[in-house]
Amino acid sequence: MSRISRRDMLAMGAAAVMAADAQEKNESKAAGPDQKRLTLAFIGTGHRAWQHLEVLKSVPDFQVVALADPTTENLDHAASIVGTGVHTYADYHDMLGKEKSVDGVVVVTPTFLHADPTIAALSDGHHVLCEKPMAISIEQANAMIAASERNGKTLQIGLQMRCDPVYAKVAEIGRSEQLGGIAYVSGNLYRGDWYDKSWKYVDPKTGVATNWRYLTKTAGSSLMEDGIHELDILNWAINSNVTRVRATGGNNVYKNRETIDHAGVLIDYENGVKLAFEFCIFAPNSGAASRRMALIGPEGNLQMEQRKLTLRQKREGAKQVDVAEHVPAPVAAQKNGGDHDIGTYRQYLAFANSIRTGAKPLSNGQSAKNVLKISLLAEKSLREGRIVSWNDLPA
Repeated sequence: MSRISRRDMLAMGAAAVMAADAQEKNESKAAGPDQKRLTLAFIGTGHRAWQHLEVLKSVPDFQVVALADPTTENLDHAASIVGTGVHTYADYHDMLGKEKSVDGVVVVTPTFLHADPTIAALSDGHHVLCEKPMAISIEQANAMIAASERNGKTLQIGLQMRCDPVYAKVAEIGRSEQLGGIAYVSGNLYRGDWYDKSWKYVDPKTGVATNWRYLTKTAGSSLMEDGIHELDILNWAINSNVTRVRATGGNNVYKNRETIDHAGVLIDYENGVKLAFEFCIFAPNSGAASRRMALIGPEGNLQMEQRKLTLRQKREGAKQVDVAEHVPAPVAAQKNGGDHDIGTYRQYLAFANSIRTGAKPLSNGQSAKNVLKISLLAEKSLREGRIVSWNDLPA
């Protein structure tokens, strides 16, 4: 990430929060009768793609017209969600060659397969929504951003919590003066293990077909795969440049895999703020403790727990912060949990707006690369047993 001034950072933060507010005010405006529905093609049709496709049933702005995946079982199930008329392909190159008129391409593949199809779709003149994390490395992320800029097409990354009004409010309060400026931030994600029916990659070291999230070659790191959502929101709220990262962790429970099962991360920022983050994937059914965020300043603090925000200020005491959440009933009722589906629904509204107006997404290539780099640095610190600086990885 290029180093920018505090004044520029604040201006960018204000613009981002205003963009989130504008999106919420307009979120119920579906494509009008005279407005062309936007067409989408999917690259990757595994479990996460199925969730996307279910949510898209409640977003009339879009029509899914094509799906690509070499795994026939996944492809057929995805096609059954979309319904009749969808075109299916075993190879995404074949799909891109034939579906030249689609407006947007959604990339929902394992992480190590994000960059190539994203760059190919952008180069063919399509807008792209790519799942998080955007890539396996900074070099890949830079190539994706360059392809977006070179072809004048939107690159949005699926860090959908930025589009969720609860987490957008966390960032808004953090960037305001309600806390007297942030001095310390903490957060955590305690969850269960990865989905056991995910696509399996034949590990060249063992010759065994292995869940792709268990391998660093295919997933990068556990912190990239899920803790990155929380780190993204907290980093957004802190609104400063990272200077140093230190992390500890490893495999205390799931010992026979490469990616870690827990971590503790401490991040230093130019403005003096410290961010402490805890991550664990052997803590299912953690209830209220599963995801918490705390922003602490000299004039008050903000606590987030189970999507409820409590603001405590020195002179006013504690109060609940009301956040409007306008989502269709089918989205709110999705089985996989409110956070994913509310954010996924809202990110598609944002994607439609970017395609139609050229507006820069809240979760764009640069912001997504920033939190990708934080996650990579945490993994580097953990593996090497040392404090790492921002410049220890490429810009």
